Amino acid sequence: MENKAREFGLFIDGLRLERNISREDLCDGIMSLSQYKRYLRGDTSMPNAKLVQLADKLKFSITDIYGLFGKKHNENYKKIWEIYKLIKTNEFKEALILSENLKQDVLVSSYNKLFYDYCMIKIQHSLKMVSDIHVLNLYSDLINYPVCTNNDSFNMVEISALVGIVNISASVGNYDAMNLLYRILTSKTFSYSTSGDSSLLPSVYSSLAMSLGTKGDHDKVLEISQKGIDYCLRYETSNALSHLLFYKSLSLLNLDRLEEGKEAAKKCFMHLYIENKPQKFTSFKKLFEQEYDMKLDDLIKF
Repeated sequence: MENKAREFGLFIDGLRLERNISREDLCDGIMSLSQYKRYLRGDTSMPNAKLVQLADKLKFSITDIYGLFGKKHNENYKKIWEIYKLIKTNEFKEALILSENLKQDVLVSSYNKLFYDYCMIKIQHSLKMVSDIHVLNLYSDLINYPVCTNNDSFNMVEISALVGIVNISASVGNYDAMNLLYRILTSKTFSYSTSGDSSLLPSVYSSLAMSLGTKGDHDKVLEISQKGIDYCLRYETSNALSHLLFYKSLSLLNLDRLEEGKEAAKKCFMHLYIENKPQKFTSFKKLFEQEYDMKLDDLIKF
């Protein structure tokens, strides 16, 4: 409730700025300046009667105010989403430019602010503007880690930041975050909101499977990769599917389940063939032949 009150208060103050009205003039005859500031901090919700008076001062109806609030939220989200899309394609310099431009906008939603802050951290880290340790702290503060790992439901930003924490921590030999993410993804109560980036979760399963593989936790790799495969089939997405099948294949090989491993590898290369990305296919082929000590042509005959 406090966040919503603050979001709406800041939105009203943004309208005030757009109308070139001072806080003193807006509040005159309606409320004290100190009370207005309490609304901006979200200490309390703005009474409807006061809002009607402020709307009138701003030359808007109460219906206009609520309509503009929803529109502003959507406009913010669309701009941040454009930044996020650039991040996904590793266009970090272009993403930084859009992020700097958006700094002047009033973000009227806590989620939009969370989303924007995540994008900024990701951009700055990728462009080496901040150190790994600083980024680790920024991600942790952003999503209240590790307290947040006790949640059952997660949004896109929380999962993305968790992956960032896992990768940075693992690079210095700390696997606590990796184990926590494994526990989250294998929990029967785990819930992810797909209203954000529905293609994110398969990549998360894939990333975690790869990290677990480097530790030699092949049972866990098998479990996580299968969960990722099941997710792809359920939501009819091929995102990261070839990687997940390959990690499943390698885990089965390392668990001395050779024939099952070959079956998973065959499915992997079928998807790679459909993807039609020669460089990726060649990379997977080289790794397969190295791990299985057999030619890919022999697998196809199998």
